[in-house]
Amino acid sequence: MKRVLAAAVLWIVLSGWAHAQDKLRVLVETDIGGDADDQASLVRFLLYTNEWDVEGIIADRSAQAFHKDPVRNHLGLPVKDGWELAQAYVKAYGDVHHHLVKHSPAYPSFEFLRRRTVPGHNGVEDGVRLIVAAADKDDPRPIWYGNWGSNSGAVSNLRRALDKVKKERSAKEYVAFAAKFRIVTLDGPGPTYQGHDDQIVLHVETGYPTMDGGRWYHRLRPLTERAGGFDVVRDVKKDHGPLGALYTTPKEGDSWTFIYLIPNGLSDPAQPAWGGWAGRYGPRGPDPDNKNGPKGPQFFWANERDSWNGTTHRDSTALRWAVALQNDFKARLDWCVSDHFEKANHEPAPHCQGDASRKVLRLTAAAGKPLPLSAAGSTDPDGHRLKYRWFVYPEPGSYAGQARIRDANSRDAVLEEPADAAGKTLHIILEATDNGEPPLTRYRRIVVTGK
Repeated sequence: MKRVLAAAVLWIVLSGWAHAQDKLRVLVETDIGGDADDQASLVRFLLYTNEWDVEGIIADRSAQAFHKDPVRNHLGLPVKDGWELAQAYVKAYGDVHHHLVKHSPAYPSFEFLRRRTVPGHNGVEDGVRLIVAAADKDDPRPIWYGNWGSNSGAVSNLRRALDKVKKERSAKEYVAFAAKFRIVTLDGPGPTYQGHDDQIVLHVETGYPTMDGGRWYHRLRPLTERAGGFDVVRDVKKDHGPLGALYTTPKEGDSWTFIYLIPNGLSDPAQPAWGGWAGRYGPRGPDPDNKNGPKGPQFFWANERDSWNGTTHRDSTALRWAVALQNDFKARLDWCVSDHFEKANHEPAPHCQGDASRKVLRLTAAAGKPLPLSAAGSTDPDGHRLKYRWFVYPEPGSYAGQARIRDANSRDAVLEEPADAAGKTLHIILEATDNGEPPLTRYRRIVVTGK
């Protein structure tokens, strides 16, 4: 037991230091107080705030629009607008914070999140000021902005901030300001950032298009609600503290926007077409949903398909990871009520080719020659045994043939680089899963270029 506890302490210290080196800056806007899925998404979001530097939460639903949505569920909370409702969720986070920090000291304090949760409906400038202040910081990292909807009639606060800076600053300053943002958002098919599209570096739309059974926004629930035996009442709402008790609906369509940003070693947010827990995204193209939508190489949406388990479908881009996603959510809800580190499970830390970070590795390999693969050095903070799986993720790569991995279920494996793969890329995924409860998974990705 002492050895496990010592390993756990070392894991917390080292992982906290490593994560701080590559944390994303994240800022979200929500029309919470209407469709109840924003409330459910906020529960999940708050449980991942240890993984990012959270710049703020903007609640854009006014008191006038608070009671108009027919599917709302305010849970009887004594609140009158979206900002007060968001604050109630942050308060519930504060009530479990003393447990959460036992499992990750990187969780921000209640007071920190309370101050950074601001109103953003039309007529107030709090959200705009927060965005401008974040972008004006002396910090070279981009800001990943997620809009969970402005269905209450509010204009996107980022749009308002861009309008303000374009009007008040020089052209050069405006361009530098706009370049700070990467947008992963539920904007819909129309032009939300009209007048600023040329300055947007990356825009990933997580709600559209309509294909393969509907909008991507509506697919999270059917793909995850029962994944791996997940049960909303047992695993979230019951006996998981005041934050879990505020969960409303597994619809959670807005959650794609930040699931896309979870640093699990599988994905790179700057590469939408590579895929990950939030699915895989391609360039926006002709579609009935896109008649007035923005166009350009920086605009992506959920229009890709994966072949998995004998089916080629858009759902497969997320379904293939759904069990791991929900097990991870389940574990964090356990953290909400576990006052000792050893009473809950924690994600493993896979090493790849001697590298202990979570970054994507890029290697070259001689066509027709074997490439050794190794997960040596991988650890688990709870002392659990790790199960390894190496596999080729064909869709993101440019090599169209079959590639074989020998000893694919071992710590050390070998990629048989195809003889005709010169100049082509293969995406190799290492999946490491512990045997805790629930079992947790982390990944490493290698992009191999043949030569």
